[in-house]
Amino acid sequence: MAASKIPEEIKKHRPGPCTEVKLINGHYYVYMYQSVQLPSGKWGKKTGKSIGTIIADKGFIPNRNYHLYEGTQSQDEITVLEYGQYALIGEIAHDVLTSLERHFPADRACQIFAYASILYANGFVHQDQVHRYYEQSWLSQEYKTVPFQMGKTALGSLLDNLGRRTTRVVRYEEENIRESSSAIAIDGHAIRSCSDENDLGESGYKFLQLKGEQVNLLMGYDINTGMPLFARMFRGSCSDKATIEDLADLFAFSGILFVVDRGFYSKKNLRILSANDNSYIIPVPSHTDVFKTAMTGLQYMDEFYYRSGKKHSRIEYTSKRISETEHVYVFRDIDENEKCRFNYQHCIELGKDGYTWEKFEQNKEYFGVYVLQSNAAFSAEEVFTGYKKRWGIETLYQYLKNKGNFNDLMIQDYYKEQGFAFIMLVTGQIHQRMLAAVKSLNNSTMSVHDVLLMARYLKMERRGNNWNLKNARKRDLQILERMGFKPKLMVSDIRNACISVKT
Repeated sequence: MAASKIPEEIKKHRPGPCTEVKLINGHYYVYMYQSVQLPSGKWGKKTGKSIGTIIADKGFIPNRNYHLYEGTQSQDEITVLEYGQYALIGEIAHDVLTSLERHFPADRACQIFAYASILYANGFVHQDQVHRYYEQSWLSQEYKTVPFQMGKTALGSLLDNLGRRTTRVVRYEEENIRESSSAIAIDGHAIRSCSDENDLGESGYKFLQLKGEQVNLLMGYDINTGMPLFARMFRGSCSDKATIEDLADLFAFSGILFVVDRGFYSKKNLRILSANDNSYIIPVPSHTDVFKTAMTGLQYMDEFYYRSGKKHSRIEYTSKRISETEHVYVFRDIDENEKCRFNYQHCIELGKDGYTWEKFEQNKEYFGVYVLQSNAAFSAEEVFTGYKKRWGIETLYQYLKNKGNFNDLMIQDYYKEQGFAFIMLVTGQIHQRMLAAVKSLNNSTMSVHDVLLMARYLKMERRGNNWNLKNARKRDLQILERMGFKPKLMVSDIRNACISVKT
């Protein structure tokens, strides 16, 4: 019912400005509202929470939300919030949120980003604990006007939606691929599953190490920018080589250089990785005829210097064409070979099991040797450099395992597990943005962990209608500003703000 049709005997009990009365199922409810500027430039009205009801013969009866309108504080309301780490993540990884908003509704994009931010700031948090982190963080203020919840049920629905209705997820990942440098590493990572009757949990190749069933996370990673691009969960017994066909069916890869490990090596996968103008670099497994032929009568014909950061090493190599488009390269890192020889001899001197002088003589020439197969139109040096960049995805998995603590997921449902793979992807993208921001400081003694701890000192405390920055040190603020983050000193509580607008 329009406001003009609300009876005067009801309207006269309206508690004040910036409130409106609505007739719902025979009852008159009072809601707060605030004026907002629309994309068109015009001003409109955004309805907020209900603050009470009006009964004709009794007047206005406030509910528990009335203090939000009145400007008073509930005795149980949280008035000091965790601010720094969440505001820092929101600023540094803002483009990740922007990308999510291009593919998901605004509330869903914010919910995904808030969930990933909590996991990044605190390590793995089980679903039933996330809401507590959320309500104690600045995120609860940042997104208070966005209609989403962070309780266990709401997050379960989010994960189910991401894993069951995958069109938006796939389009988001396809955009990541299109905007990448077109050089992608793909690798798998085993995660222990602690849930009974897990749809994906099975005994896998790391059963003894994990002491339980596992699920296999597969991720794609841009070797040049460091950005994670896509993620999928597979059964624990599923080998890496069995996943390539599924990925090629899901994504229309074209013009991509794939840099993958030997676990993906098969004739079928090489055909897939060569289709649609794609190319690959892959180590050759030692049991194959290709490897044995390459190592027979081995003589290194040329050399170059490989540089990575401040380090460099001398690489000697030889190559052989094995088809019209494919070559096999044998590289030996001279410096790595010498280090391996020294370490092996040291193990012999210590009497470690399995280390003998006989084995040393048999293998010493093969320390630091890489046998790579590729159909890319690259020089030998470019093939070696491209493969060495694959190490970035191992670094990403080290973060997920050690810092992110994504080790025991305790998720049973197939759809939720796939949805959580997407949350892990977004968390990894936040991590990449944070790495780049910390690297911009040019301070080798400062890590992402150090910066997050520094930002965590910053709190926001509510005083009246304002939130004020507390516990800030000048030195910390200067470092954070160099990263592109300038904390807010004071934020007005817009829940109590109302703009008079002429309509």
